[in-house]
Amino acid sequence: MLMRRAKRIISCAVLSTAVLTMTACGNTGGDTNSASETQEAQDNTHSNDNKENASSNGDEAAFKGFEPYEDELNIHIGRLASQHTVSTLLPGDTLEDNPYTRYVTDNLNITFTDEIEAADEDYKNNIALATSSGDIPEMFTVTSYDTLVDLVESDLLCDLTDVYNEYASDYIKKIYDSFEGRGLDMVTFDGKLMALPGTNADNGVPTLCWIRKDWLDKLNINPDEDGDLCVSYEEIADVARAFVKEDVSGKGTIGIAMSDGIGDAEWIANANGGFVGKWLDNGDGTISWSTLSDANKKSWEILHQWFEEGILDPQFGTRTYEDVTALLIDNKCGIAFGAWHMPDWRFSHVKDANPEAEYIAYTIKDSTGKVNLAHENPTNNFIVVRKDYEHPEAAVKIQNVLFDELVHETLDTAPEVMSFVQNGGDNFTKPVQIECLPSTTKDVYFNEHQAVLKGELKPEDTSTAENKNSSSIMLEYLKDPENVTEETRTGWSFYNSRIVGLGAAIDGLNKNGNANWVSPLYPPTLEAMEQKKAALDTLELKAYIQIVTGEQPIEYFEQYKQDWMDYGGADIIAEMEEYYANK
Repeated sequence: MLMRRAKRIISCAVLSTAVLTMTACGNTGGDTNSASETQEAQDNTHSNDNKENASSNGDEAAFKGFEPYEDELNIHIGRLASQHTVSTLLPGDTLEDNPYTRYVTDNLNITFTDEIEAADEDYKNNIALATSSGDIPEMFTVTSYDTLVDLVESDLLCDLTDVYNEYASDYIKKIYDSFEGRGLDMVTFDGKLMALPGTNADNGVPTLCWIRKDWLDKLNINPDEDGDLCVSYEEIADVARAFVKEDVSGKGTIGIAMSDGIGDAEWIANANGGFVGKWLDNGDGTISWSTLSDANKKSWEILHQWFEEGILDPQFGTRTYEDVTALLIDNKCGIAFGAWHMPDWRFSHVKDANPEAEYIAYTIKDSTGKVNLAHENPTNNFIVVRKDYEHPEAAVKIQNVLFDELVHETLDTAPEVMSFVQNGGDNFTKPVQIECLPSTTKDVYFNEHQAVLKGELKPEDTSTAENKNSSSIMLEYLKDPENVTEETRTGWSFYNSRIVGLGAAIDGLNKNGNANWVSPLYPPTLEAMEQKKAALDTLELKAYIQIVTGEQPIEYFEQYKQDWMDYGGADIIAEMEEYYANK
């Protein structure tokens, strides 16, 4: 088909620094307090796993997960190709021939021909057209769960169950096992494994409360008297109240600012035992929409009280995320909510504009002392293989090489590809555009950077290229932390994300032992959802803003709940319950 033969590179927006930071990580699992022990355990686990695989049948040659093909195997693939990804290629290289693909060739004797090569929505459209025609590449990356379901229902994909069991390395299997089945379950249909999923190690969880530490010090305020890096929403409100009363910024300080999206209320919903915008399995075959809960009703009522008091932004409901960021940069607001990595992108701009700015991060507890957390979608992209392809095991072998073997390489053992990574080469120049990281990735970030900080580990001895780079830059900043320059500001960001942010999100949470996790459902877009969910989202956002600003009383929450069910919510839930009952 002509569409498959023409390679198209479509320009797309450059990924945000936050996303680049997360997708550039190739960390391995570990949950000890000593990063040196973590590294040793990882290295030993890797080598021992391969030996266990090799000797599983009493024959060291039995395991073939890393075995190269005798004759060169050329695979026709479909791949993402953003403008940013292409811009990181070395001179003369292509997406078919670059350090990553050459690494695969050197290890497996596999080469690649790109049949579909496009960016973002154009790539999705290409795959959708190929799916409708039945003419798909031999192997390709799927970027949408809806597309994966369409491919499965069209009977176009190979069942990978047997090749995964036979060829996947123990390390790869342990990565998936670290998610307690949540990733593999999503790609299992009628008991068959239909894709190799990328993983997402809850990089956006928990939502932290970030407060300007220099402002706290200026007013001699400490919201965390017991020092456990965990505060309540009442303690956050007390800080906001003091910031506004004393006008700590000198610019008409805004206590708490939130964007015009309901997702920004996740932190206070969590603090009241609830969640925003999640499909929850009730354990009895029924499903509920989390925003309809009493916890959200209470949260909206509290926000309204703060709005009336004046500690919540008087322009609530009108500011975009970018507007709120501008308040932080303009030194008008000193409280923000978000993930551990916000210093890498959002607060870096605050620091540039306000050299005195320093932050401290806290988890947020409910009235029982628990920190309520919802696992993010455990998968991102997916590797799939055409149903009639002769070598489906090649997908598993490629995964072994890129996400097991390569993770443990060094500049000495794999100089070309490791140098490419350290100099900003994009991970998506790989022939498959997924990330495959264990659920404990954040633990390794914290443990290794903390060990470097304490002098227990050298940057060059950390487990990944990304950690080597970030910990080294962090140390440069710490040589003179009182005078951050253009050269050391990135080190400031890495210190504040890896040490301050993860100090609360990982170390504090583990020591406190107060995490309360739930696992939401992440369904495909079913028919009723496609037809009615957008209108329900509009209804929900309108009710949220009206109640918080006082345009509607809190009692209107019950009307919103009823309208949500009547205008299509009940139909969506019924369809989802049937889908999961039959999956």
